[in-house]
Amino acid sequence: MNILVIEDDKRIAKLLERGLTENGHQVFLSHDGKEGADMMLDGKYDVALLDLYLPKMDGFEVLEKVRGRRCKMPVLVLTAVDSVPNILEAFDLGADDYLVKPFLLEILLARVSAIARRALPAVEPQAIQAGDITLDRSRRLAIRQGKQIYLTRKQFDLLELLMKRSGLVTSREQLIEAGWGSSEVKESTLDVYIHGLRAKLEDKTEDDHILIRTIHRSGYMFVEN
Repeated sequence: MNILVIEDDKRIAKLLERGLTENGHQVFLSHDGKEGADMMLDGKYDVALLDLYLPKMDGFEVLEKVRGRRCKMPVLVLTAVDSVPNILEAFDLGADDYLVKPFLLEILLARVSAIARRALPAVEPQAIQAGDITLDRSRRLAIRQGKQIYLTRKQFDLLELLMKRSGLVTSREQLIEAGWGSSEVKESTLDVYIHGLRAKLEDKTEDDHILIRTIHRSGYMFVEN
């Protein structure tokens, strides 16, 4: 990873640089808060190690500035004082974790890996399978018994949520949020979309079970074969 170390104590900064480099990371140093904040906003780094007590701009101000500019870089705060109010303030300003000096390099490496891992976007599978239906995200369509079923965007979003929650009741509120992102949509509008979705998915033959069941006064449930 590319790791930015913002630490005014040059001896400590060099120790961190050596330890991180020996473990395969590329390290960039800054010795004051103002420069460090500007480097963070460049967005070229995977993780920042941030000392709280820095010249020109302290660590609290750095956090406030970069989070105010929507910088989502994971930040591990380094502090020489095990002060609960200071640590809580750092978390309130957007720190992801903290370490009190002195610390073991092994602990630092583990914390760095952990916050970097948590920051990675969740990778959604390209397809969802529930019963005899496959939902293909890349093409935004459903496949049932070899037949490709083309869906509108809202139908796709509604079916995706129902299939993810297969066997569970999905409330009308949850479906409206998934389909429209707003609570202002009428439930009757949702019912119309569900009716259209059923018409596309179900064969209407006697031996074909109902895939999307209405749960009275609660919502809907996707039911597998």
